[in-house]
Amino acid sequence: MTMDDAVLSVMVLGEIGVGKSSVVNLITREDIAKVSADTEVCTRFTTRHEVTVESMKVHIWEVSGFNRPKEDLKRNATDFKERLGPILEAKASIDVILLCMRGQKLTVVTERIFKLIDDIFGQSIPIVLVINHLEREEEMEDWWTRNRDKLGASMSRTRHRHVCVTGLQDEEYQEKSRKSREELVAILQSKYPSRGYANVPLESALNDYLKRTGQTSSGQTSRGWLTWIQAWFWGSRA
Repeated sequence: MTMDDAVLSVMVLGEIGVGKSSVVNLITREDIAKVSADTEVCTRFTTRHEVTVESMKVHIWEVSGFNRPKEDLKRNATDFKERLGPILEAKASIDVILLCMRGQKLTVVTERIFKLIDDIFGQSIPIVLVINHLEREEEMEDWWTRNRDKLGASMSRTRHRHVCVTGLQDEEYQEKSRKSREELVAILQSKYPSRGYANVPLESALNDYLKRTGQTSSGQTSRGWLTWIQAWFWGSRA
């Protein structure tokens, strides 16, 4: 595959209000994703941004934010399907997942999202923990040193890479913003397809997971496992 043919496909996800849009804007150096000053919903629909980053052709799938579960499990299943639906309909492959979280406010939902994503994709697609909103740290990496042992067991023992960043591009945090982008872009460059890295179709990764856990036959469609995954995520299965 040549540089002209290669396209890097990135999935950015996390809870509502963790700064997914600010991370996207930081990577692209463009205001292509709507950003809010608080934790209100900015990314209401999963969106694909087609951009060029340091000469790389990149498709960034910004997945609408997860929230706490509703009582209506059927609605939860529909919500989850809507989040991944555009990626599946495009038959997109994913090179790397950026799982964003808010450094000052890690929740039970944060850990459950991580466990879900790690269980499903961890064996086939690289996952990078992006700890955001660390602009007030003297050294952003200090946050990981202080908090790693306080994280839930599944997150603190993760084999996946992490990066401590700020998505703010204010003049006050210019140097930290530059360093944050530099580290994020370096991760994307390491996964660029032209380097011989093989990306994974999202649907294939999901079906492989269900086969590994004995939850599906080889002929099951995405409609079936999406409902199953959402039920598992919200704790309706033992």
